[in-house]
Formats: sequence, structure tokens, C-alpha cells
Amino acid sequence: MPIVYRAGLSDSEINAVEFSLKTTLPDSYRKLLKRMNGFYLSDPDYGQLQLPAIDDGVISFDRLFGVIPDEECNDLVGFNSEFIDELSFIEGVVAIGEDGGGNPYVLISEEGREGVYYWDRTHLHEGGSINNYDIAEQNECGHLYFVAKNVDELDAALMSSLGEGVIMIEEM
Repeated sequence: MPIVYRAGLSDSEINAVEFSLKTTLPDSYRKLLKRMNGFYLSDPDYGQLQLPAIDDGVISFDRLFGVIPDEECNDLVGFNSEFIDELSFIEGVVAIGEDGGGNPYVLISEEGREGVYYWDRTHLHEGGSINNYDIAEQNECGHLYFVAKNVDELDAALMSSLGEGVIMIEEM
């Protein structure tokens, strides 16, 4: 499975992202952004992560956002500028990726809720008999489900789920 990524960001570029988002990014996420400026899965164009809190027990993963201003739906700053206000009831939240169907992965730094969550923004999993969300929606924004303690754990879970044969391809 190919993973297509862009060359990593410099410290000053990451600092500019933090300034734009009005937040401080956790070290694990800063390290990942230094290594690669976002990535997406290709052929097939999604992976699956285990999430027992929903009916099917799996959620899709398509991409991790990068700083790509000309692609607003893939741009870390652009995506957050447009959508993250829907989660204004949570402190320190940043959308960092997506499932390919409009449901973001968010990184939360609010004390007591730290981690990476799957945000069921489109209510894809709302009608299931199992719906053990970790953060209840407000104003119909969609529930949030805990996925990983940090970005390193999310990355490890994704790589593990993809199995052998992962090929890293740098996009120029």
C-alpha cells in the first residue's frame, strides 16, 4: 500500500501553523510534521482502524493534513479555520486528518481529554446499536470517539493495520 507524503516542515513553518491555529502543538505531532507535511493513502485510498465503540468495529483513515494552502480540504490551517469552531466546547482541539468521508481525526490537549479522537461529524455511526462515544456532541456537531493517546500511537496503529508492503512515496 503506497503512502504518499510531502517533505517535512521546518520549525519556523510549524511555529507559523501554531500561530495561525492559536495553539501549541504537542511534541509528537510537531515531530511528525517535521518528518512529513501530511500524507494520504493510495491504492486503496483508505485504511481501517479498530474502534470497538461503534457497530462495525472499524473506522476508515484516508489522510493526515499538511500545510497545503492551495488544497483547502487537505490543508491543516484551512480545514481548522473552516470547521473547528463546531467543537468550541472543547479546549485545545485541532483537526489533523480525515477518514475520506468528511469525518476528521482531532487532537485534543484539554486536560483530562488528551488524545486523538475520531469526530463523527457526518453522523455516520449514529444509528448503530453500539455507540459508546467518549465526548457527546453539542449542537448536532457529532460525537467524538477516543482512538489513541497521541499522534505516535495513532501512527503506529495505522501502520500496524496496513500490514506489510507499505511503500512511502515522497510527492514533489
